[in-house]
Amino acid sequence: MKYLTVDEHREVVKRLVELSIEEQGVHFHSAGTEYTSLMVCFTMHTVGAAKSLLALRQQFGEEWFPATTGYLIARSLFEIDVNAHYISADPVARSRRYIDFEHVIRKNTLEAIERHRKSQASSWREGLQLMYNMEYAPHKVRIEEDYDRVRSQFESARGKRANNWAGKSIREMAREVDHLEAYDIFYADLSAFTHVNVMLANRFLRLKEDGPMWSMRASEFDFGNVFRYTAIFMSCFLELFGEQFALWDKERVMLCWDFPRTVD
Repeated sequence: MKYLTVDEHREVVKRLVELSIEEQGVHFHSAGTEYTSLMVCFTMHTVGAAKSLLALRQQFGEEWFPATTGYLIARSLFEIDVNAHYISADPVARSRRYIDFEHVIRKNTLEAIERHRKSQASSWREGLQLMYNMEYAPHKVRIEEDYDRVRSQFESARGKRANNWAGKSIREMAREVDHLEAYDIFYADLSAFTHVNVMLANRFLRLKEDGPMWSMRASEFDFGNVFRYTAIFMSCFLELFGEQFALWDKERVMLCWDFPRTVD
């Protein structure tokens, strides 16, 4: 990790985006189409997220940059990085499991709609009944068949259904791929903005001698932190992506962090 200025961290993100898109076309991995597809999709999300942050800075400038929104975007890049590293340790089996979890999600949604379309609240009851009739009832048999096909992967002997595709928490995955420090420090910090705890509220509160005031003005610390986190998570993921598809090495990624320093 290097200590850079706010502008330099933003420049690192721009360079990483350029690195990501300089190799045109789809590069297939020997682990198969499913692993290739997931890694390409992860890269597309990463590039889109970084471009969104750069566009927000262009639109609002540094002073009015929506930092809490920026933190939400940066947080997703950590999850991309952890999932990608975890999947790459057993790419064929874990890619298939990741994809198969779609059937658990659809089964959960179907059951929730069936449960709540009998709600005591008329607006919910009417809305969910319409959704059920139009979107889920016609596909119920296929949803249940698809779930039955993958049930053994995601359900315990006692019938307890997995809450996520890996059957373990993001922290457990982070530990397995040597990202525990980043999880406990960086991810914990960013999660404040996803879970809307007091740290989010504090970003808008200004305590003055004559009482509190509120402002959407971003601090330089928060603006810089959004791009610092983004640069760190992108770099880690792109090192993996470049290695997996033989596109670039770690040194090429680290060049994005290189800035000349003058000695007085």
